[in-house]
Amino acid sequence: MKRQPIHRGGILSAGYDPSRRWLDIEFDTHRILRVEGIGSEAAERFLRSSSPFGYWKDEIEDNYPVREVSLRESDSEKPEAKKSLDDLKRLFGDL
Repeated sequence: MKRQPIHRGGILSAGYDPSRRWLDIEFDTHRILRVEGIGSEAAERFLRSSSPFGYWKDEIEDNYPVREVSLRESDSEKPEAKKSLDDLKRLFGDL
């Protein structure tokens, strides 16, 4: 998911995936928290807020499921495809 720079209130960036209803927020500590089940209206209000940390504390933190995710998990919209045996054979030959 692509995040946009925020740089206010201890938040570096945030991005929203409307199909999954996920809002990813990267804090200045480089922790990325994923808010799950959040609607587009609430996510847009957060992204456009002049006080995003206040909006986080008042409207999001205790009202939605939140979990920590890795940078890689946040940056990828689709999980990587698993390598097939044929792909490994092309790379390494028959073992």
